[in-house]
Amino acid sequence: MKKIGFMCLLFFLCMVGVLYAQEEMKIVYFENYHPFSWKNDSGMMQGIMIDVLNEAIQTQMKIRISHKGYPWRRAQKMVRNGDADAFVTVPTAERRKYTEISTEAVLTVEVTMFTRKGHPKIGEFRKIKTISDLKGFKLLDYIGNGWAEIKLAGFERELCPKMDNVFLKLAKGRGDLFVQGSQVSHYTIKRLKLEDQIVEIPNVLESTSFNLCIGKKSSYVKILADFDETLRKMKESGKLQEIYDKYK
Repeated sequence: MKKIGFMCLLFFLCMVGVLYAQEEMKIVYFENYHPFSWKNDSGMMQGIMIDVLNEAIQTQMKIRISHKGYPWRRAQKMVRNGDADAFVTVPTAERRKYTEISTEAVLTVEVTMFTRKGHPKIGEFRKIKTISDLKGFKLLDYIGNGWAEIKLAGFERELCPKMDNVFLKLAKGRGDLFVQGSQVSHYTIKRLKLEDQIVEIPNVLESTSFNLCIGKKSSYVKILADFDETLRKMKESGKLQEIYDKYK
């Protein structure tokens, strides 16, 4: 019995050694993207993406990871240049040039519209059913929104430094609409205390997935198949939904 106990202890110590001997996987994020990823007052990253990846990669796959937040363009450049391993975002043709992308979605976002309460064109906004219907309206957006750069190319868009600035400007009537994921928008509106000034036009223009994108220069590209299988199991067990529900 003592021998069995010793062997179990030895196995455990070996597994811990493997976990901590390897170089950590460096994951970067948009630093101000509530509730998906943001930097708290202590400078630590938190949010849905961080919780999902901690559970999937660190807890279940036994790979150490670090989370760092930056302006979004900088975060993407770090993965492109090989200075970071991965980020989570919308798959695009451009991003496929320098990353390998998971099949399973880390999260799925429904894209809707937001405007200020009492906007004189709100009746027209409610008739919008497709992205092409947005033409003719002044859209507010933030720098580095990859989805909008593709889907809203050719539209009139006034860019702000951050998403917070978009909602503050929208509340002042300095634009018609902001097209964005419903979850992140509601969270941001609540945090900025703009619930009485901003209203959602709940027509779903698109459902889009946010996937794990690992740089082709990263040694962690090889984990994607295992990551997809881990996410599928988390979805089946209800663990993914449990994480999402924490941020409602």
